[in-house]
Amino acid sequence: MSRARTPRDEVWDQLAESFGEPRTKTERNQFGRVVSELLEAGATAEEVEKACSYVLSTFDSPSVFAVTKWFTVAQQAPARVSPQQQAIEALRRQE
Repeated sequence: MSRARTPRDEVWDQLAESFGEPRTKTERNQFGRVVSELLEAGATAEEVEKACSYVLSTFDSPSVFAVTKWFTVAQQAPARVSPQQQAIEALRRQE
């Protein structure tokens, strides 16, 4: 019988999806610290997904630690759209 999933599991999975599953004990410990800090801040899996996306799209050398550093900023940042979506929106405004 498997145990019920927790918010900690959800946040861990989101970080792993964005940055890759940790492969060493040190990486697992780092992930664990990041997960703990995010949960302490009241983060949901959806907010972590947004923060990961922000970090990955904003920085040249993103790290899992940057997610906690930029968590609040990412929540306030407008959604990023692709250049193609920007062009479509510009065409719609001209109509």
